[in-house]
Amino acid sequence: MPATRDRGEIIHYAGRHRLSPAVRDGVPALVGPAETEGRCGWERFFRALGARRLALELDGAGEGRLVPA
Repeated sequence: MPATRDRGEIIHYAGRHRLSPAVRDGVPALVGPAETEGRCGWERFFRALGARRLALELDGAGEGRLVPA
């Protein structure tokens, strides 16, 4: 599946799956409601995403993971 760096697509994906942005040791992550470590705002998340040159890849089942862009 193609990967995306589009902010709107990533934010909508996170909303549909009840995920929040986080940055842990400089690495961006999308975390579930029970995870609070490293939670941050979207701007910090996207800065870390760009710095690490990552993108969100969706597989056929709608599961996402951060991969090299």
